[in-house]
Parts: sequence; structure tokens; C-alpha cells
Amino acid sequence: MSCIVKKFGGTSVATLERIKNVANIIADSLGKKHTVVAVVSAMAGVTNKFVNYINNLDTYEGDPEYDCVVSSGELVTSGLLAIALKNLGINAKSYASWQVPIFTDNNHGRAIIQKIDPVNLQSDISCGIVPVICGFQGVSPDNRVTTLGRGGSDLTAVAISSAINADLCEIYSDVDGVYTVDPNLYPEAKKIEEVSFCEMLEMASYGAKVLQEQSVDYAMNKNVTIRVASSFIDNGGTIISKNIPMKHFRGLAITHNLSQMKISYGSDSNLKDIIALLKKNFIRVEILHDKGSNKTIFMIDRKKAMVALKILRDSGLTPFAKQEFPKKHFSQISVIGSSFSESVCKKLSNALEDEKINVFSCSIFDYRINVIIPSDQLLNAIRVLHQYCELDK
Repeated sequence: MSCIVKKFGGTSVATLERIKNVANIIADSLGKKHTVVAVVSAMAGVTNKFVNYINNLDTYEGDPEYDCVVSSGELVTSGLLAIALKNLGINAKSYASWQVPIFTDNNHGRAIIQKIDPVNLQSDISCGIVPVICGFQGVSPDNRVTTLGRGGSDLTAVAISSAINADLCEIYSDVDGVYTVDPNLYPEAKKIEEVSFCEMLEMASYGAKVLQEQSVDYAMNKNVTIRVASSFIDNGGTIISKNIPMKHFRGLAITHNLSQMKISYGSDSNLKDIIALLKKNFIRVEILHDKGSNKTIFMIDRKKAMVALKILRDSGLTPFAKQEFPKKHFSQISVIGSSFSESVCKKLSNALEDEKINVFSCSIFDYRINVIIPSDQLLNAIRVLHQYCELDK
């Protein structure tokens, strides 16, 4: 009998009818003799509503009360799903993070999981009970509720899978797998049947919204196999595993609306510490040096800029850090794959420039090439690169 952790995102549990559908998905797995543990997000739109409440009271991420409020939506969902399962004759029990328990550090809003004690879960599972766990939540050393960052329910599911040695972690949402690029931007995008951890981590880090970046990093470190699937249609989804061979070109990830961040630093080693600190907090930047001075311009996802500024100012690593908004809007396309070189980067740039697309910069990394272009040319650039990389096939 295999053990499966099933995580259901906000769109999958957005209404009572959808929660009943989720209960039926779990019942189907139980009927196939699988052991099931469920992890749930808040119902779609609930967390955003709570964030708006808090912002109107001038409290923001980092305040323990922020976590108390924004994590409450998962409590409602876990209780409702447990009730729906009981209505099907299935013994179920809702779990808040402290009841598992899921121990984290004190970093409210972006807490890091330190340990999960699986004893309570394993006891219920052995008694035929389906645990329904609140995603996104943890408990700090001083017994306060913490949250794991937006999309943190993915991380909860992966961490629970590791703690109980589950055979598979399934992430359900309204998309039926990982695509070569966001199909909302390029309808000819193809569903990927399987992808390696390294490739998926790059895709999640640079704009693909299917999985939270931290959850992929955790899965890679703990070797947790993931299946991304839809709660509305069953077509196999996408498997993410260490055993998947990498491809030269796997897909494209998009970062919209880049901001500039100007910083000053003492030395090159100091700059490396700054970049490492941001990376530790899952903030990726594209580096543009001001030659001849100890100043650097970062291109950064606008949504993460304020968090990055706070981290840098609190660290004391940089005497100056400021966010700036370019007069022209820029976006970044990350070409995900392997075996990249300067010649590959040049060919990608030439393919774009042949179509009159302005390339602001093109940078090579181990598993990606980042291309920055004007946002008003984004859709055309996606088409060109998707076809050039033969991702349509």
C-alpha cells in the first residue's frame, strides 16, 4: 500500500462543490488502497482579502499578527474538507500546524521549516484516519503561528511527504501540469510529461507559477517525487523527479515588470555575500555592474523588490540600497535547459534581433539563459524563442 500526500490549491477548494470534488478524489485513491494525507490552501481569494485588511491597518509582512490573520483561511478549508470526507463515510481529522506539529524559525512571513514531528500523523494514519493539514502554516520557537511565504502550502505538502516517507507528493490546482511556457501567454505551449528537479527549480525561480520555488528546493534536497496535476481533469500531469534526464531546451519562464535596484558595496567578496543572502531568501537578481565603482544595478522582480530592500538594509552588508523604476518597462525570459555556451546565447539574441526585438541583456548560467527585453515585445519574443528552441514539438 503506497502513501500519497495530496495538496489542493485555492482554486481546487474555492467553493463547497469543489471541496466535495476534492473529497471524491481522495475517496478514489483510498478505494485503490492508497494511504492519503491531504494538505489544503485557503479558498481562492481569501488570503488576498485578509492581506488587504491588514494593509489597511498599516501592518505588513514580518509582524506576527500578520501571520495570525493570513493563515486563518487554511483552518476553514481543512475543517470543511474533513467534514466533506466524513459525509462520504471516511474517517478524517483536520490539523492546524501546531497539531502536527510543523516547527519553523521566527522569520514571520517567510519562515523556514526546521523540523516536522510525524508521530501524531502516523498514529492517525495507522488507525485509518485521513489527516487534513493546513498548508502555509508553521509554529515558531515561541509558539506563535508563522507562514511559509506565498504558495507555502506546496512547501507544507513536500515537507510532510518527506517526514512520513510518502511515496508521492501530488500538487493539485486548476492547471494540468507544467508547460513549456505559460499557455496564457503562448497558447501553443506544450505540457511537459516529466522534468528534473534542477530544471523545475529554475522554472519556479524565474516566473513559472505552478510550484513555489522553496517547495522544489526542499523536494530536491529530500528527494521527494512530485506530480503536478489538475483537480478538474485527469491526464497524467507532470512528474518532477531526480531521475529525469535534462534537455538542452526544456522551457521558458517569464518575469514580468522588472525593477532596478541600485546598491553600493565594499568589495567583490561583499557583493558575493549580498547575492548569497538574497538567494538564501529565494530572491533572484540579474546583475548589471557600474564599471569603475563599487556600485551595482540589480534587475529584480518588482514584486520582490521591497522584501529584498528590507533584507539588505537589515543585514548591514550594503551602505546604500534603493529601488528605481525604469522609464521603459522590461521583462525577462529565462530559457531553461543545459549545456549552454556563449554561442548559444548569441544565437538566441540573433533570433530575437532578426525579428526586430531589442535585447537589453543576455546572460548565461548553469541551467538557464536570461534575456531581458522591453515588455511591449514580450509576446513576440516568447513566440520566437519557443519556436527557435523547438519547444513546439
